[in-house]
Amino acid sequence: MSKKRVQKSPVATQDSVAITEAEWDVMELLWEKAPRTSQEIVALLEEGRGWKRATVVTLLSRLTAKGALATEPQGNRFLYTPLVQRSACVAEKTQSLLNRLFGGALRPLVAHCAEHHALTKKDIAELKALLDEIKPKS
Repeated sequence: MSKKRVQKSPVATQDSVAITEAEWDVMELLWEKAPRTSQEIVALLEEGRGWKRATVVTLLSRLTAKGALATEPQGNRFLYTPLVQRSACVAEKTQSLLNRLFGGALRPLVAHCAEHHALTKKDIAELKALLDEIKPKS
């Protein structure tokens, strides 16, 4: 009989971890509420995504190996808790998108959105207000 590897929670959470789209679905459940058991996560993703138990368990194992999740034994089951903040993963995904599609530059992304999406006057006003609030980095 094989023993499951237990990852203890480190003192501090990680800054960011690159996660796949499928892993993102698992993390969203845990950012929403943690800790959760694998049974809870499996049930939610079976119902919401139609995923099989083996798929979810594989994703949990990958996220634990990456350092995105901590596991804690509770009787004959494990509790999963995120070790990375959602905001850090959003920042990583955003930078990855910018680098991959726009050479790391923000202006082409904004130009693309303005050209290909129907921005209302309200949208434009909100964007201008946002730009006015941003303090430049030196």
